[in-house]
Amino acid sequence: MSEETKKNKSTKLKKFYTILGTLLILLIPILFLYGIVEDRSSYKREAERKVETSWAATQVLSAPQLAMPTNDPKNPYKYFTLNDYDAEIFISTELRKKGIFKVPVYTANVQIKGNFENNFSPLKNQKVALYFHVSDSKGFVTQPQFKLMDSKFIPSNDTTYKKNLTTSTNLIPFEINYKLRGSKEIYVKPEGLNNKIEIEGDWNNPSFEGDFLPTEREVTADHFEGEWEIPYIAVSSLKDAKLGVSLLMPVDNYRMATRALKYSFLFLALTFLSYFIFEITSKENRRIHLLQYLMMGAAMLIFYLLLVSLSEFIPFGGAYLIAGLMTIALIGSYTYFILTKRENLKFSILISCIMLVLYGFFYSLLVIQDFSLIIGSFVLFLIISLVMYTTRNVEWYND
Repeated sequence: MSEETKKNKSTKLKKFYTILGTLLILLIPILFLYGIVEDRSSYKREAERKVETSWAATQVLSAPQLAMPTNDPKNPYKYFTLNDYDAEIFISTELRKKGIFKVPVYTANVQIKGNFENNFSPLKNQKVALYFHVSDSKGFVTQPQFKLMDSKFIPSNDTTYKKNLTTSTNLIPFEINYKLRGSKEIYVKPEGLNNKIEIEGDWNNPSFEGDFLPTEREVTADHFEGEWEIPYIAVSSLKDAKLGVSLLMPVDNYRMATRALKYSFLFLALTFLSYFIFEITSKENRRIHLLQYLMMGAAMLIFYLLLVSLSEFIPFGGAYLIAGLMTIALIGSYTYFILTKRENLKFSILISCIMLVLYGFFYSLLVIQDFSLIIGSFVLFLIISLVMYTTRNVEWYND
């Protein structure tokens, strides 16, 4: 092996280890970036808690119950069986701001009706109590209106309505109406023998949540509707079953930024690989210093700071585009004016195009999460194939 060959081999290996070491060093600021995103996300959650404190939190609506007192101290109440339970809920939504953050809140018009089985017929001037529960009573906008049997609606300052009841019918009908505030989500517990629940509203990005998906659903640009029909047999095996709707924001920018950060090391590695191939194949024998790799790596990591800060004010896609173009322009200019000394415009354009493709590739992985693995696998296979082809004439080792 000639001295020149040994020197070239040594140079290539040293450069490879230099780039690898640079990538490992850049893991430190990547960890700091994770901390920054988490801090901003915590700040957002704190803003949401403040809105919930002044408005109302997520509401969980329990089914009404009908009870009558007994003289048995061990069992002070007897409960009627809830037979038909129909709930119709219409939610009117709005966005409340706390600082730079927006929180979806709603006012729900709740109409509940149904009947109880008269397990203790006949009833003669029997004291009974009809009541229900919500998870955050601070959200009440109006007094609940109760109706039991054929009586008129009676307002109440409580979630309980008491009455002396005389009847021999098999079913005891009831109705309850009220208006309630809440934040982000609303749930209903299907606790009757026959449950029919309908939730509709004016939010354009709902997510149907809980233990049951709606039997029928419709979502348009400015309206949604979900309807559930659930028999008791489907609920009996579940503990604390509930169903409902979550008012999703179009994109959670902090969650997307965290996912983008997961690809940061790979992005750095592929970009540095492009520069490494340029070094070992360049006829001009250009050399890139360790500090220059570090500066380019720092510039590419600042992309994520730009992404997070911009996405707090504009849609995530727009923030990604602006931050990406700024980073590509910086790296492309640095490559042309500093690394190649204005002597190789083609490589500066090439590296800019490579970065543009990589940013587009990683953005597609963010927005098409279900297919990200298969897309990523094929693209990485294509990349390694291109690297192998490009370096086909490089003499890595000569005896």
